[in-house]
Amino acid sequence: MGDLPRTTGLGADLPLLERWGLRTLVDPHAHPPLDGSDVHVLDAEEQRALRRIERGAVARAAFAGVLSAVASGVAEVLAGGAFRIGGDPTLADLARYWGVYGAVTLVASVLEIAYLYWDALVSVRALAGAAGLRLHAGDDDRVALARSLARAALELPDDDGAVHGVDPLRESSRVMLVLASLVYKAKTGVSSFLFKALVRRALGRFATRQLLAFAAVPVNAAWNAWVTHVVMREARVRVMGPSAIAAYLARLPDLSHEPVEVRAAYAQAVGSAIVRTRSAHPNLVRLLREVVERVGPFPEDLVLDDSRAFVQHLRGLPPDHQRAVSELALFAAVLDGRLGRAERRLVRDVLLVARDEGVGARVEAARRAFLRGKGDAQVMISSRRVP
Repeated sequence: MGDLPRTTGLGADLPLLERWGLRTLVDPHAHPPLDGSDVHVLDAEEQRALRRIERGAVARAAFAGVLSAVASGVAEVLAGGAFRIGGDPTLADLARYWGVYGAVTLVASVLEIAYLYWDALVSVRALAGAAGLRLHAGDDDRVALARSLARAALELPDDDGAVHGVDPLRESSRVMLVLASLVYKAKTGVSSFLFKALVRRALGRFATRQLLAFAAVPVNAAWNAWVTHVVMREARVRVMGPSAIAAYLARLPDLSHEPVEVRAAYAQAVGSAIVRTRSAHPNLVRLLREVVERVGPFPEDLVLDDSRAFVQHLRGLPPDHQRAVSELALFAAVLDGRLGRAERRLVRDVLLVARDEGVGARVEAARRAFLRGKGDAQVMISSRRVP
């Protein structure tokens, strides 16, 4: 697409993979409307289009996994027969076998990964298009959205830097983060090994070397389908984020004349959700930025990323604002499409203050509905009937 303007933040300082993703997603010639009207509440047809794109990406990923595993299996069988691996091979035979089998497997894997990345980016671009979002290189908000979509497509982690003074990892265990990353990286290799062992045990003497050579086919297809499903679901959540936030902000009460402690509580609600999510999810970053703009200035020494302090602050609010801030915290908790253990504890603490047990069941229902692209999460969470 040509070089993107340096003013957009897409310069050479970005990692190569992310820069490639941005160049695939961002159209330097697109011009979104000045009033931002392309950020709108998605209708039923647009939601169906998003799900169709997601299903297509999952199917293509599974097929790519099949092709890669079949290529590797064929190489293993042919090389094994040619170099007497089933009999009494010499060291030279073993070297030639692993040279042929390893080379084919490496090439097939590289091509598979390159295709998966490329197709994920193309599919994510289609998601944005189906949602009516124009990813323009000259608009900072659109560049930020494009970066978040590129990161989702390429399975890159979100930036963990502080946002409006909120440190996403303030209440996180670094050891658990490292362990989770190691487990994630080992998933495919361990799964293939275990599946081969299962086939060998189940079939006994019928589990020939030729059959075991193709045992990775279903594993590879299943992993590709699952990982792509997770990637596309995350990308869809990020595409739907601006729409959901716009729907929520339309119902946010006028806070301009409220005391500073009330206005600050709204920002603390979103900051607490970010801390409990343990990542600077772009939907939450966008929500925090827009809520901070809405509520206006508050004390510079106010801590936004202390969830316990937020719950204490919530207890002292007037009843009407206590309910509204609680609903904002719950909305923020589901806006990334996940509801982990730490987030559930925040939901529990907020509900204890709000004394609205009926909301608890609606929070999980709203999260599931949001992931399916059905319903307005804020309306489902809210105990108020908004016309």
